Amino acid sequence: MRRLLNREGRRERNRVRQKLHCVSKRLVQFAKNGKAAIVLEDLALHGAGGRSRRMNRRLSSWPRGEIHRQIEYKAALVGVPVIKVNPAWTSKTCPVCGARRRDRVGKVFVCLMCDWEMDRQINAGLNILKTALASNEALARAVRFQPGALRHDVVNPLYDPSALPTGAREEPSGVE
Repeated sequence: MRRLLNREGRRERNRVRQKLHCVSKRLVQFAKNGKAAIVLEDLALHGAGGRSRRMNRRLSSWPRGEIHRQIEYKAALVGVPVIKVNPAWTSKTCPVCGARRRDRVGKVFVCLMCDWEMDRQINAGLNILKTALASNEALARAVRFQPGALRHDVVNPLYDPSALPTGAREEPSGVE
């Protein structure tokens, strides 16, 4: 039983790693073709010292940290700049007027000051972009905005599940 669990755990890690490689490769290629920089949240764990070995292993296997690592090394190979930004308050701040909300209610961010309304994740992305532009003068000079580029219907998905290779079994062998 232990061997079966270990094998299935390994297979799941491999599936996740494969998906992360596909997504990171497409993202870096997209940035390279568009002569763009990639802006990421800074995921450094503040005060990370003093954790147990077990906790450090759990944190190092975190898929979000892994995709950031893959993006960084693939971008460095092809010369795409990667900028890290502190993600504090990004999902609670209005990108239009700068007002902050203390609460997070639902999936939509609504500013109480200027009535700005946007999906919370996209709103955080806008704030991360604003922070990156404010902290990197060369990036700010190079940015070219296109009208309507921030609308929901323009978003180009980088992850296409149908493009992944098939062949991985759904059920582990020996389990019915």
